Amino acid sequence: MNNNIEELIENLPKECCSFCTHLSLDGPTDDFEYNIKCVMLDALPTTNQRCSFFEPEHCDLTVDDLNKLYLEFLEACVRVRFETYLKSTHWKILKEQALKSNNHSCSICGSKENLDVIHGNKNLGRETLDDVIVACEKCISK
Repeated sequence: MNNNIEELIENLPKECCSFCTHLSLDGPTDDFEYNIKCVMLDALPTTNQRCSFFEPEHCDLTVDDLNKLYLEFLEACVRVRFETYLKSTHWKILKEQALKSNNHSCSICGSKENLDVIHGNKNLGRETLDDVIVACEKCISK
């Protein structure tokens, strides 16, 4: 698992088929998965490059529209399986931030070995550093 926050952020797509106007979206499924495809190529969009049909998506969303979309996202996070959420880029970035802010040491005993970040509160998709605890394997198993 990649825990380097800068590398995670760098690997997020910037200008690629994932941000094109030619995408169709079906979903979410019960597992909170979406079926996304390029309608021009009838295929999955590429995430690291763009095709010759690429047209950046522009929209006229208002702040109210964005607020509504964000609330829908938060509600969807409640439906996603916890194991699936722990694989998300959002969680990986937050986990790395928590480790970094705690100097890569256990909040309970100070150990720097076998660390993990655990939820104190399960505010999936909207947790802050106050909602998580950096703990070593020994302290977690107590």
